[in-house]
Amino acid sequence: MTRSIIVRTCAAAVLILQAVTAAAQSDRARVMGTVIDTSGGALPGVTVTISGSLIAPTPVFTDERGRYLTPWVPPGSYNISFALSGFDTRNVTGVLVAAGETLVLDQQLTLATFSETVEVTAPAPPPPAPPKPPPPPKPKVKPEPELLASVCGPRQAPEFSLARARVVSHRDDPGRQLLGPGDYVRLDAGDAQGIKAGETFVIRRRFQTGDRNVPKKLQTFGDQTVGLVQIMETQPSTSNAIVVYACAEILAGDTIEPYVAQPARFTVPDGKPRFDEPAKIAFGDYGRTAAGNGQMMVIDRGLMQGVQRGQKLTIFRRAAGSDLPVTIGEGVIVAVRPDSATMLIDRATDAIVVGDLVALHR
Repeated sequence: MTRSIIVRTCAAAVLILQAVTAAAQSDRARVMGTVIDTSGGALPGVTVTISGSLIAPTPVFTDERGRYLTPWVPPGSYNISFALSGFDTRNVTGVLVAAGETLVLDQQLTLATFSETVEVTAPAPPPPAPPKPPPPPKPKVKPEPELLASVCGPRQAPEFSLARARVVSHRDDPGRQLLGPGDYVRLDAGDAQGIKAGETFVIRRRFQTGDRNVPKKLQTFGDQTVGLVQIMETQPSTSNAIVVYACAEILAGDTIEPYVAQPARFTVPDGKPRFDEPAKIAFGDYGRTAAGNGQMMVIDRGLMQGVQRGQKLTIFRRAAGSDLPVTIGEGVIVAVRPDSATMLIDRATDAIVVGDLVALHR
């Protein structure tokens, strides 16, 4: 009898704490997004400062994938600046955020321009050397606002392959199979497979998830986005592309798929967690089974279930011997696919593991 009373009392205390936390945030708002350069590459270390009449200027910094997330702020009008040494500072003024909303605001920074005057007093230089051969063509990536959405992270692999080609090797060094930003890569598809110069693709790597000892027909898989390439030239059955951005190392055997851009600016109401229809955590980066603050994991809900980028979520488990939810973390959706979504964990009180439940806020 005594133990039963204690369990009910603890469960009630958990519910009260969750209610207080939810009430404290329901009258607040926040801003999140991704910052890139003109090539589409993520910019880590950007100082993102939110300021307004209701708060003191508050800086946060973009992570290694160019993402940022401001603290919760009172609803109102704010100015947001994006600053990084070597780049022009971008100021966005009059950003309106309403109570219970998350505003997605991506930005692109351009290199700072410098000018100087040089006075030459030395003797005239010798005749110029013969011109060098023209350099390889540069990528023509001109990111539209939609390109600012994050392309990195894991996802649940679809039942059918979307791959258009495979990475074979470095274009000029066939023995080199580890590739990175600016490298030219050779692909095993070309004109005959419908590959066209100027197209942009994401690079993905498949990995196995779940029980690795089950029969092959029962195995499950995830995909990790590791970079972004643009096709530079094509041949009948091969093509060459340049790596315009790398989330991680790129290896021979990785596949390319068409890049589908996501919206760059919109608001998502905070809503309330729907514990009655939870999603489940499927896996983390490269199939990892646990994660913490600042890391990403995949859930088994996507566009088909109404999930959208910027949507808040509560991570929880069921109390022992009860259906009561016990909150262990919070996060936000950073990328969405038809049947899955990638969440960024922004608060965790315990290790977040595969099988934990996610209450999306609606």
